[in-house]
Amino acid sequence: VPGLTGALPPPALLADGVPTSCCLSYQAKPVPRGLIASAYVTSSSCTQPGVIFVTKKQREICADPQSPWVRAHLKHFQKKQN
Repeated sequence: VPGLTGALPPPALLADGVPTSCCLSYQAKPVPRGLIASAYVTSSSCTQPGVIFVTKKQREICADPQSPWVRAHLKHFQKKQN
């Protein structure tokens, strides 16, 4: 799908040297749930909160955890895990 690019910077390093992904910007348009393979929340050590959606093509997309579409997608993936 055109326009679906990750907004991820190179991984930041935590104090213990373990890399973590942080979001610098968010995907504005909702990503169709059918394109998403998994989702995870960024580390609390990041400067701004974020949710990273991993597409079926292994692209990482940052999203605003306060956006209604992001919350709906997260609920969907939490149900799949349970």
